[in-house]
Amino acid sequence: MNDLSPYELARLERIKRNEERLRSLGLMKDGQSALSSSAKPKTASKSGGGGLGDALTRRKKQKAAPSVPTRSSKRLKALSDYENRSGVADAVHLDGESANEAADDEQVDEDDEKIDYTRMPAEPEDLDDDEFQVYVSLRAWRLQRKNELEVEPYKICQNRTLCELIRKRRNDSQFASSDSVHDDSSNDEAVESDLLSVWGIGPSKAAKGGFGWEMLGVLGSEESADFLARSRKNNDDDTTTE
Repeated sequence: MNDLSPYELARLERIKRNEERLRSLGLMKDGQSALSSSAKPKTASKSGGGGLGDALTRRKKQKAAPSVPTRSSKRLKALSDYENRSGVADAVHLDGESANEAADDEQVDEDDEKIDYTRMPAEPEDLDDDEFQVYVSLRAWRLQRKNELEVEPYKICQNRTLCELIRKRRNDSQFASSDSVHDDSSNDEAVESDLLSVWGIGPSKAAKGGFGWEMLGVLGSEESADFLARSRKNNDDDTTTE
C-alpha cells in the first residue's frame, strides 16, 4: 500500500524495469545501480591547454550545440550501447515493450548529469533515481504514521522535507548520522541541530523521539544507505562528504 502519485508510480516502475533489462543483458550485477553501468570514468585534462587552437575548438563546439537543450537517460543509453556493440537490433525490447514505449522512457527520464547536488530539491522530480527510491521508503513510513495517527500527511511532514533530508544525507553521510540516533550522549544535540537545518522541520520534530528521528531511522536502514551510497558513487563530485 502506498500513496504515490501516478507519475511517481510510473517512475518507480520504470527504474525497476530498466534495471531488470540491464541485468538480463549482463550489464549490471545485483546490488548495482542502473546508472553505474553506463557511467564513464573522468579523464584528466591535458596539460598546456588554453591555447588558440583550444579556443577555436571550443568556439566550433559552441556553434554546433543545439539551441534547445536535449534530455537523455543513462539507463537506456546503456542498452543502446549494448545494441551498437552486439548488433542486436531489438535488445531494448526484451520485456515486450514497443519502440514507442522505449522512446517515451527516454524522453521522460531526467538526465542525471544535469542534477545540481549543491541545491536542495523542492520536489521528488529533483531527485536522482537512487535518491527517489529512498523517497519512496520515506513516503511509505509517512503513510503508515498517517494511518496510525489519523492525521493528514502534511501534518507529519511535507514532500519537500523528505526530499531535502535525503539530499543532505546523500551529500554528507554523517549528516544527522544514524549512529547518533541510537546514542544517548551529547551527540543528540548535534542531530537536532542538523534536523533543524532541514526545511519544514521545527523544534518539536527535531526533538528526540519526534518525526525527524523516525525519518532518520528510515534513512539509516541498510537499503536506504545502499541507495545513497550508489548515488554518491554514480555521480561522484566534490559535493559529497564520506
